[in-house]
Amino acid sequence: MIQELFAQSAFVRFAFCTCATMTGMQSPLFCQRVKWEISGTTEGLWNITDGKTGWCNLLEVSAETGLWKNAQLETAAISTYNLGIPVAGDLQAFSCIDAGPDKAFRLIEAGIRQNIGDKGSVYAGLRNIDMDHFTTPFTALFTNASHGNFPILSANFPLATYPLAALCLHTEFSPLPGLTFRESLYNGVASDRINRQFRFCPRSDGMFNIGSLSYPSGEEDRHHGYYAVGYALGSSPSETSADKTFNYALWTLIEQPLLHVGESHLGAMWQGGTSPASRSTCRHYWGAGLIWSNIPPQMTQVGLVVNRALYADGRETDVELTGSFPVCNHFTLQPAVHCINTNGNYTAAAQLRAILEFGN
Repeated sequence: MIQELFAQSAFVRFAFCTCATMTGMQSPLFCQRVKWEISGTTEGLWNITDGKTGWCNLLEVSAETGLWKNAQLETAAISTYNLGIPVAGDLQAFSCIDAGPDKAFRLIEAGIRQNIGDKGSVYAGLRNIDMDHFTTPFTALFTNASHGNFPILSANFPLATYPLAALCLHTEFSPLPGLTFRESLYNGVASDRINRQFRFCPRSDGMFNIGSLSYPSGEEDRHHGYYAVGYALGSSPSETSADKTFNYALWTLIEQPLLHVGESHLGAMWQGGTSPASRSTCRHYWGAGLIWSNIPPQMTQVGLVVNRALYADGRETDVELTGSFPVCNHFTLQPAVHCINTNGNYTAAAQLRAILEFGN
C-alpha cells in the first residue's frame, strides 16, 4: 500500500507540474524539483548502392523528481518503431537509433541518485552505460552506433547499452574541479523485459564493471576539450559451455578544439580501444574526425568522421559526413551520408533525421 501511494503521489506531482509548465500556471514549490524531457526522432534510411529504404522512429521520455535532501528519482523510457530495417549489412550499424524489433515500451532508467556534497554521487537502480561514459559534445553529433559505445564493448559483452538496461550501482567522484572518476557495476546480462531487468544474479548472469577517468577543460558553456580513459571487464554466460566467460577492454576518448572564430570552433576527435583476447568478437576499434561547431546564425554543427573496427572474422570502415541544423528551439534536421567498406564490399548509404524536443 505504501509503495502504491508513493507511486501515485510521484505521478500526480509530475503530471501537475507538466500541466502547470505548459499552461503558465503558478506552480507550487515542489514543482521546482521536477525536471522532464520528451524527445521524438524519425529517420529515413536509404541504401544508395542497392536502393533499399527503411524508416526508424524513437520516442524518449525522461523525468527527474526530487526526493529528500540531495536525492532524486531518475526515470526514462523509450518506444521504437521501425520499417524495412536494416537496410545495409554493416557490422557497426550506421544508424544509432535502430533498436531492432519494435517495442512500444522499454524502461531504460529507474533509480535513485544521492548526491554527496559537491564532489560525488551514488546511483542505484536500472541504468545503461551510454549516458555516463560515451555521450560527449562531439560524439553526440554522429549517427553511427559506434559513438554510443565502442564495438569492443557492444560486440563482446551482453551489456546494458541502447535499447537495453540492467541493475546498476554507479558512483561518481570529483576530487578536483572537472576531474571525475566514474565507476559502474552492472548485472552481467542486460534486457529490455521488465521481469528480467530488476535482477542481480551474478551466479547465472555474471557481472560487468566499467570505469573511467575524464577531464573536460574550459567553461561548461563552451567546449574547450574532453579527455577520458577507461576500462571494462566482466563475466557472462557462455554459449558453448556451462561456465561463464571472462573478457576485458581498454579505451580512450580525446576531443580537442583547434581553432576558435567568434562563437564557432573547429575541433578534432580521436577515440579507440582494444579487447585483444582471442574470444573477443571485436578486438580493435578506432575513430577520428573533425567537427565545426556553433556555426551562426543557428549554431549549426558539421562533422566528418572515420570509424574502423577489426572483428575476429573481418573488418569494417565507415566514413560519415553529417550536420545538425536547428530549425527552431525545439526542432532539428540532420542529414548524413556514409561510405561503408565491410570486408571489401562497398555500400553507400544516406539518412535524414528529424528531432523534436520539449522539456524544462
